[in-house]
Amino acid sequence: MKLRGKGLNIQALTETACYLIFGILLFRLTVTGAYLSYVTPRMKPYLYGLSAVMVLWAGMAVSRVFRPKYKARLFHCVVLGIPILVLAVPPAPPTGSAAIKNYSSSSIPGSSLESGGNGYGSSSEQETAEAEQPDYSAGYEGNAEDDQQGQTEQPELLKGAGLNGIDQDSKTITIADDDYYAWMTELGAHGDQYQGYTVTMKGFVFLDLENRQENEFALVRLSMWCCSADMAPMGLMAYDLKGQGFKENDWVTVTGKLSVKDGYPTIEAETMVAAEKPQQEYVYPYY
Repeated sequence: MKLRGKGLNIQALTETACYLIFGILLFRLTVTGAYLSYVTPRMKPYLYGLSAVMVLWAGMAVSRVFRPKYKARLFHCVVLGIPILVLAVPPAPPTGSAAIKNYSSSSIPGSSLESGGNGYGSSSEQETAEAEQPDYSAGYEGNAEDDQQGQTEQPELLKGAGLNGIDQDSKTITIADDDYYAWMTELGAHGDQYQGYTVTMKGFVFLDLENRQENEFALVRLSMWCCSADMAPMGLMAYDLKGQGFKENDWVTVTGKLSVKDGYPTIEAETMVAAEKPQQEYVYPYY
């Protein structure tokens, strides 16, 4: 009986194509940085490793292409066929408000979305973050006169004095994209120390809040701890003092005074300027 495929092993050929296509798509996703829509940066070396494994498997499978097989079994190739389709035509990411509505936990302190605590993670995570803050008291050891002189000449040292973007002399905080998580953690834990500071930060507008007051909104970004399935909003409540009226999901840069209300830091927005969505809109804690 003549074998099908004119001497070709259709099963081995299909497996080779699946391994190779999946490896190439995964490598492209990692190189371009598009993988950050699915997983955190800590997964990058593993994605490169998986790409290499797929190419290796393709090389092993291609050696069987010219070994004819009477009956090809192709159903198991669906295991790779589905992720190939997902990577080849990635779904559009959800809008910010849609994503927030789908997640039960939140990091917006003081809002109706809050699931408990101050919204910045568990107490152990806060203790870890506080432990990582440098100790600024070590540089002020000396005799009593030096201590007294230092108290009169030096400004009060804050726990966040080592973070980027703070100017204690002018009492301003400018939160860059790379420092977003660090500052949200700091303001959530020690917001009372920054009462009256002028804060500038970027995020998207979220309006679907229970019992929302007039001109009240949440200025947030989505944080990803492991993968896209565990994303949760992180940010601050804000008040549009001048009624500038940005729509939900609009990306804006807000500048305003920081005030602590009911124990939670909020921004009294004095200016709101339309902003471009950052190249990487998600926040990746501890990557």
